[in-house]
Amino acid sequence: MNIRKLGRLDTLIENQREKGRLQGATILVEHNGKRVYENHYEPDREDSIYKLFSMTKPITSVAAMILYERGELDLMSKVSDYLPAFAECKVASPEGITKAVNPITIKDLLNMTSGIVYSGDFGEAERSMTRVYKEAKTQRQSGILRSNVDVCNKLAEGYLAFEPGSGFRYGHSADIMAGVIEVITGKKYSEFLKKEIFTPLNMEDTGFWIDESKAFRQAVLYRRDKTGKVVRAEDDVKRRMEMENPTSMPWFEMGGSGLYSTANDYAHFAQMLLNKGSYHGKELIGKKTLSFMTTPQLPSGIQGQFWDMNGCLGYNYGNYFRILTDPAMASSNGSIGEYGWDGKAGTYFFVDPSEELIVIYMQQIEGGCDYSFIRGIRQIVYGAI
Repeated sequence: MNIRKLGRLDTLIENQREKGRLQGATILVEHNGKRVYENHYEPDREDSIYKLFSMTKPITSVAAMILYERGELDLMSKVSDYLPAFAECKVASPEGITKAVNPITIKDLLNMTSGIVYSGDFGEAERSMTRVYKEAKTQRQSGILRSNVDVCNKLAEGYLAFEPGSGFRYGHSADIMAGVIEVITGKKYSEFLKKEIFTPLNMEDTGFWIDESKAFRQAVLYRRDKTGKVVRAEDDVKRRMEMENPTSMPWFEMGGSGLYSTANDYAHFAQMLLNKGSYHGKELIGKKTLSFMTTPQLPSGIQGQFWDMNGCLGYNYGNYFRILTDPAMASSNGSIGEYGWDGKAGTYFFVDPSEELIVIYMQQIEGGCDYSFIRGIRQIVYGAI
């Protein structure tokens, strides 16, 4: 690794800061088991705690695969075997609302081929999930729904965007996966993650809420104004991002977007992935399982729907990871088989097994990362090899 070339990361990031497009951030680069670059941009610091949002999903993937390896989770089984409400799913189509013909499988949850959507206003499925999600939150806070599992069963009332297995759609699938894990283990999802993943990986600052004693370390949340410059986020932005009470237990432990963490904690997780399932002599999952996890899962007929997502052109998807399959299409100097994911406040990571490379980038901006900027980071890092 050419360390001098990595200095271009400073220039790239400072340029963003001078333009007002970025303020606080952290970036780590590890190569061949050594940290070759690390920087923290004020007001962020080495131990800043960030909301991971969808970078929670790869952790949920590992949690599911721990049970898969133990023979406790069959990926071909029906979600309704664990969460009965999913036996009655309905599909929203141009022809109207009809009962789903295909059952949602665990494999569908892991590959986002379930048809389960997020809240929104794009089509009947998103509108129905907007209503159901609001009801679930109200009912959980009032005590009508008593657990994460109850919330998952409630979300089954939202319409699916398509017949399970017939398309790709980003949505609450990983949140439902966490509910399945709770049913199998009989433990709260947070307890399972702490015992099976966070403690073995020394991820001391990772969880669904921030301890009061660490609250001063929370990274500042920003939003972009009309000119694209970042300014501190107001309380209504925090409410939209469901970050208004970071030191309180959440109403729903979401396996898709709920965790807080630090760059160093997440580096431990990425190191375990790079080391084929082991960290400092502790094996979380076996190398064959990790290989399966990071193998492209979407068939060619569905892959194009994944490419519609920002930053995913040239990639396939599987088990909550994007996996680089076509560097030319992605305009990337990266390696085939490189994998990772990002989060909606702009966190981003990837692992490249062939180059023994890890990159972790953290920020907190409503609206997520600038993918041109992220491509710049990737180009510089790969250009230094």
